[in-house]
Amino acid sequence: MPNGTPLQNTQLLKPVRSNGLTIIGTEAGCGKTVFMTGLAAMLRQQGVALSAVKPICFASKERAESEISFICSISGTPRNYPTTVISSAKNLSEAQWEQSLSVGHDSSQFMFVETPGGCASPMSFEQNSVGTLAHSWKDTRDFARELGYSCVIVAHHNQDAIERLVLAYSYLQDLPVIGMVTVETQAEEGKVLESKLTRTEVALLLASRTSVPYLGCLKFSPSISVARVNQGNLIKVISEGVDLLLILKSLNLNVVK
Repeated sequence: MPNGTPLQNTQLLKPVRSNGLTIIGTEAGCGKTVFMTGLAAMLRQQGVALSAVKPICFASKERAESEISFICSISGTPRNYPTTVISSAKNLSEAQWEQSLSVGHDSSQFMFVETPGGCASPMSFEQNSVGTLAHSWKDTRDFARELGYSCVIVAHHNQDAIERLVLAYSYLQDLPVIGMVTVETQAEEGKVLESKLTRTEVALLLASRTSVPYLGCLKFSPSISVARVNQGNLIKVISEGVDLLLILKSLNLNVVK
């Protein structure tokens, strides 16, 4: 376990909240939004009451607005929660951190929460009395730990996917990771990986190092665009790419339809 201090080991004793899922990426732009939104929309179609949110965005206002509109319009989540949009972790206050956590918890429905950046991305830097950075800071793992939900790790579907997923899992090992997903964010991104390994072989390799199931791959579709808020054939891509039954079982969810 990385940095296996007594403090971190006590995190394993905390009960996992059963009413949510945190989506964590190996890096920025790896397909977290597409995966979370598509899965949320698909589960809603099958009768699962849920909300999908992204409470913190490290992006321009225009890009953040596109992401939030994509998530809300496709997942059916009301756009009635505050989103903190900032350009740097230096600008995230403790009050905004707590507000963002409350967004992830503020629902009687099952919650999907997308985190910004990658699994070790700085999210908040402490500043001392003269306004310069102090040694203390928080990252995505800290945010996910405070949310307390089960987690899914998302990576680009390319030749580096296995390495990045194993490294991310090693860093997140004190969190309840229930699965891993890869997303092809551009055409033929996974061509090299798929020429060497089948999906079953990828799953076996990941399981041998992490004991976490590989939930599948979302293939690239030109009709899906977060920037243009266009869902295209997103639900079809989700249904064909991921093991829905395994996700439902891991989250203890029952579909109505």
